[in-house]
Amino acid sequence: MTEPLFFSEQLATPGATLVLKGDEAHHAAASRRLHDGDTLWLFDGRGGVVRTTLLRVVARGRTLELRVEERRTEPLPKPLIHLACALPKGDRQNILLDMATQLGMTRFTPLDCERRVVKPGANSAARWRKICLEACKQSRRFHLPVIETASPVGDVVKGATTEGSCVWLAHPAALAVAVSAAVNQKANDVTILIGPEGGFTKEEIDQAVADGGKLLTLGTSILRIETAALALLAAFTLSAGSDAA
Repeated sequence: MTEPLFFSEQLATPGATLVLKGDEAHHAAASRRLHDGDTLWLFDGRGGVVRTTLLRVVARGRTLELRVEERRTEPLPKPLIHLACALPKGDRQNILLDMATQLGMTRFTPLDCERRVVKPGANSAARWRKICLEACKQSRRFHLPVIETASPVGDVVKGATTEGSCVWLAHPAALAVAVSAAVNQKANDVTILIGPEGGFTKEEIDQAVADGGKLLTLGTSILRIETAALALLAAFTLSAGSDAA
């Protein structure tokens, strides 16, 4: 069985005692039914990882005392994938963020498109961070995706190209590049834009291309937002993994 992984904002050096509190400690003590001497892994969402030994459970399971046995830093995954997309409705947002994190998304921006239907709520960023955190623990990804504020298409494209990212807009145009050709470019930093189910407007597309974005097609089918996003994330992530192998 894989040893459990939990989140801690702060880590410590080998030999030190680390205190884990709150929901993560309660989950470890109650849900996983851990005992003194068990091994736990902690990560800080920034690549830091420690292996610890449980010394004792206190405060009715709300606090764990752990001894750090080893510490390492995991590098950022390659390619860096910035997903910028229109928000789907309801629980489909949760599915999108959960699976996108598992597939290697390192940054997320909700797109403020002209044809958008859904706007982020006041508590959306906090909820999305929690979903991404649980997905990191599930998939053992040690870098928590950065959640950005909602931005217009043009701002995302200009910012990404300025940073040297390879920018792709999902759009079924005749001159759009096929996914296989896009992933074969082997960029180390990729920005993927997915529009609302009504699609990007002609003005958004024209401006994005003028600013350095490139069009990418997933074929003739009209896909849901989260389907298109996950298909592209999987393509870029698996392509990088096959190179490493």
